[in-house]
Amino acid sequence: MIISNRCVLPDGWTEDTLMEPHDSVPYNPDIANVFYRAGFIENWGRGIETICSACKELGAEQPTYELRGNSLRVRFAALQSAIIADSKAPNGQGDQKNVQKENDLETRVLALIAKNNNITMSQIADQLDVSYKTVQRFMDKLKKAGRVERKGGKRFGYWEIR
Repeated sequence: MIISNRCVLPDGWTEDTLMEPHDSVPYNPDIANVFYRAGFIENWGRGIETICSACKELGAEQPTYELRGNSLRVRFAALQSAIIADSKAPNGQGDQKNVQKENDLETRVLALIAKNNNITMSQIADQLDVSYKTVQRFMDKLKKAGRVERKGGKRFGYWEIR
């Protein structure tokens, strides 16, 4: 991860001097004072040290600092435990929620059809408080799976649960 921000370092400062003990010289002392009083700044001149200590506690590599013109870039390496071998791997928790949501919708749709096999997709959408397009997509999926079949036309037809 790279965080970049425009900055104006005091004269003679480099990436190396940032890593050494140094005095705090905020570019805009008024804004810095607001952040200090709001509790966002713990101590003056300890930000880089605090970042490096937090990385060490997590077992992460120390960040690298790059000064590019008027911008300071801080580059953080990913933790080994956070690296995903296959970036297209599905998120297990999200998939489980989607399956539960679809199973719930299937149960509710089939219950409505069992109660009234003449029900229209618009009525199903209204009763389930979902869009017509959602019902249409879901009914197509149920038809392909052989769970339901439409007998007759749209106007005078009915649904048959298999």
